[in-house]
Amino acid sequence: MSPIVPSLPPHLVQLGFDYVLAVETGDDATTARFAPEAEQLPGLLPAIAELVVFPVTALSDDSDPCADSFVPDEVGVIYLMAIRGWAAHAPATAAPGIARTIAHFVGQVLAAAPTDVVRALQELHDEQVARAHAVAENVVTLHR
Repeated sequence: MSPIVPSLPPHLVQLGFDYVLAVETGDDATTARFAPEAEQLPGLLPAIAELVVFPVTALSDDSDPCADSFVPDEVGVIYLMAIRGWAAHAPATAAPGIARTIAHFVGQVLAAAPTDVVRALQELHDEQVARAHAVAENVVTLHR
């Protein structure tokens, strides 16, 4: 299942994940370097959150829906709505908190152990940047 946000260009996927990684690792110099651009794009971190959350919580096309199968879907929707609202209402100050929230989700839901957050984020980074490049290449091919 694909995310509901339009495809992000590879450089924005790279920027978003680099910012989240810098915040998570406590790399203040790198965070400061990425912060101005990340903060000027208030939709960037919510889009990165969607790339992380949506594949895990969305109702799968290949499952038989039941009452319980809608719970993760709705939790994911609420989670993403809260992040979007946070970014919209406090764009200059929300970025570090959203980055920490994304990292926390990865640690609690996707990482093999909460201590593997950075490794899991790096794997997501690599996967999503590669996917963004593939989508960008397909768009260029279609326009030829």
